[in-house]
Amino acid sequence: MNINKLFILIGLFFFLGLGSCSKKNNETPCSVSWAADLQGKVNIISSAAQAYATNPNSTTCNAYKNACQTYLNALQPYGDCTNLTGQEKSDWEAAMSAAEASLAAISC
Repeated sequence: MNINKLFILIGLFFFLGLGSCSKKNNETPCSVSWAADLQGKVNIISSAAQAYATNPNSTTCNAYKNACQTYLNALQPYGDCTNLTGQEKSDWEAAMSAAEASLAAISC
């Protein structure tokens, strides 16, 4: 899979998550928590993607894949947001599966 497509897919997760959970009954929305919690991991992915684009080799490729996997692992628990509807939960799970498959398809 093209590195740009994976980066776009991860960005889609980020924005999907921001809109998925809404504030109900004065509780803190899940999206605020995960967006803030994972910002550092997004920055690491960005740096790894830039390093790989600048110097495409197995080391930078594996660093990029590891950064993406770390992000996906950290993102997984936020799929249990209590504010996700049944369809949003299904969409979340499908998107996570697609991201995992896309990441696995990258060969270094």
